[in-house]
Amino acid sequence: MDGSVPIWLYLVLALNFGISWWNARSCGRAWVESKAVGGTIRVLVWCGAIQSAVGFSSVFLFPLLFLANAAFPDAFTADQLNGAVSLWYVTIIFPALGTGLIITIESWIAAYRQHSLMNIGVAAYNTLAQVHNTMGAINGLGPAFQAVGKLFASVAKGRGDAKGKAAMLGAMIAIAVVVIALSAGVLLTAVLIHRYAGTVPCRPPPPQRRLGPPEPSAPTNSAGLTSSNRKPPFASARRKAYKPRGQRASPRKQEWA
Repeated sequence: MDGSVPIWLYLVLALNFGISWWNARSCGRAWVESKAVGGTIRVLVWCGAIQSAVGFSSVFLFPLLFLANAAFPDAFTADQLNGAVSLWYVTIIFPALGTGLIITIESWIAAYRQHSLMNIGVAAYNTLAQVHNTMGAINGLGPAFQAVGKLFASVAKGRGDAKGKAAMLGAMIAIAVVVIALSAGVLLTAVLIHRYAGTVPCRPPPPQRRLGPPEPSAPTNSAGLTSSNRKPPFASARRKAYKPRGQRASPRKQEWA
């Protein structure tokens, strides 16, 4: 590697990082509700979490590749680097396509039900991303499998000499880089989901009202005195003003399991 990185790679990594962060935040904000409700919303949250982990792993992958090449230039050559990228691609492409298709279909349904500019824009972006990823998989899976096979074939053909040991070390570094990148993506996604989980305030339910007929009152005479207690009318009103109201239902905050 000559150490030069094209500017478009920085832009793609920055875009992946931003989208992955937004996906993790959205999944975290809906995590508690999806866990309580289940069903379709739970599936969508898990799809978003997988997409977030894949995006973060791509951001971690390329710095790790450059560090490995700088630390082991003799063992981790261009062939091993290509094999590491292809191994990562083969690992994530099928989960990315499956979850992306589910998210795309959900965005189509949302845009059909509510014709807002936001929903239509999200559906259009998801459609373009899904088509791009699918075409990339059709054209790139064959060379990716060949690069991975070449990476492990170099280890199998090693005869114990210096070249064979370097090929084995390069393959081990490539596998370690892919595992670290994927693990870092999953870990960061889990941390963000835990950070944003339960941050959406729930609206408390309306106050409960007692059902049933009102309590019967004591009969009164024409002077305003009850038959059971002969007291002036102002005493009875005073007693009602200071009567505890413990029987009324007070508003409660809704709790989620």
